[in-house]
Amino acid sequence: MKLEQWRGRSIYELLGVRFFKKYLLPDQLLLFRLRGKKAMQGGQGLLLAELKRLEWETRRNEVIHLLGLLLTAAFLVIKSPQLSIVQSLAIVAINLYVNVYPIFVQRYNRLRITRLLEKSTLLNARNAG
Repeated sequence: MKLEQWRGRSIYELLGVRFFKKYLLPDQLLLFRLRGKKAMQGGQGLLLAELKRLEWETRRNEVIHLLGLLLTAAFLVIKSPQLSIVQSLAIVAINLYVNVYPIFVQRYNRLRITRLLEKSTLLNARNAG
């Protein structure tokens, strides 16, 4: 059993990440579609390079959201004596939406990108040998 699996389903799907992804701000793929361009043009080499770039980008975005999560948590700890319960809960709820779920989305996307990279590497190895 993989760490990301629980009872045969992805832990990220159980947490509602696929549902949450629908409500995130548009990403580059959506912008390409709005402009009427294909998202991926070129051969296998360009596809691999783009997948590697996207994999790196998910890591970068995860770190950014993790820093935001930690800063917000530090703010909450420092200011908690001055905040009401409702204010504290509102900050926690906003932090979940703005930082925690995006971290889950980045990890979910990275797993999918990694699988594609592994398949591409296997295909390249078969074609070369």
